[in-house]
Amino acid sequence: MQKWVKVTGIAFVGTSLLLTGCQSDKKAKTSEQAVASVKMVAGEQIKLGGAVNVRDLGGYKTADGKKIKSHRLIRSAELYKLTGDDIHKLKSTYHLQQIVDFRTNSEVKEKPDPPIQGVRYTHDSIMKDNGASTSMADLTRSLSKMDNPESFLIQANQSFVTDEHARQAYKKFFDILLENEKGAVLWHCTAGKDRAGFGTALVLSALGVPEKTIMQDYLLSNKYRAAENKAAIGEVAKQTDDPKVIDGMKAIMDVRESYLNAAFMEINKQYGSMDRFLKDGLGLTSKDLTKLKSNYLS
Repeated sequence: MQKWVKVTGIAFVGTSLLLTGCQSDKKAKTSEQAVASVKMVAGEQIKLGGAVNVRDLGGYKTADGKKIKSHRLIRSAELYKLTGDDIHKLKSTYHLQQIVDFRTNSEVKEKPDPPIQGVRYTHDSIMKDNGASTSMADLTRSLSKMDNPESFLIQANQSFVTDEHARQAYKKFFDILLENEKGAVLWHCTAGKDRAGFGTALVLSALGVPEKTIMQDYLLSNKYRAAENKAAIGEVAKQTDDPKVIDGMKAIMDVRESYLNAAFMEINKQYGSMDRFLKDGLGLTSKDLTKLKSNYLS
């Protein structure tokens, strides 16, 4: 497998003046299409008051020229601070139907998603819960002991491929996508960059989106989490002036090409190709993949 590189009216017909009504109808539709084309930017962040790194995948193009439908597939970071306005926006504008939470039991218990009436919620932990503390002091101590925090993220991404629990969790995620026939499915972890990032890469791959675009989408987490990442690094800097720890925190908060490339190189090593991983590693059939494309592409 190649190494990835950087690279997203109202129709009115008058009863007495049919011609005028038709012209108005055409103008209204043209106006709507213009607005839609402006709003629909593939990979652009959905601006919410209580969550970041929330993105509609609609608009991404596949290798054979199709597009992912808008308001159907949404990736996100944690949702526990969602406001009432945020929830209204997700339901009314994006037609949210299902949330898939990739976090561990401990993460969910500490910062649970708010219940949303009419929206199904599934806890689908990608990683086994080791009960590790997420306090800043404990994180600082852990970073001081790591030889290479970047290697930690590389190994984590490799584990998404090699760990049976992770593969079963991602298969469950795909089952949910296959069952959803209308509205949007939103999936998230904590930062919305690693577990959700790899899950997104799998979905885009299954739909036939080119590798270059997938990596571009993956790296957008650095843009949409810039303020949060800076704040986290600043908190660590208050605990220590050790450059190793501070650089380590930056490595933990970033997404880097090397992280996702590690997962895809592991797929190539273990399965030979992404298609074989989707089929043999996750248990998706050719019929499943065809249905997925039918559901989410136009």
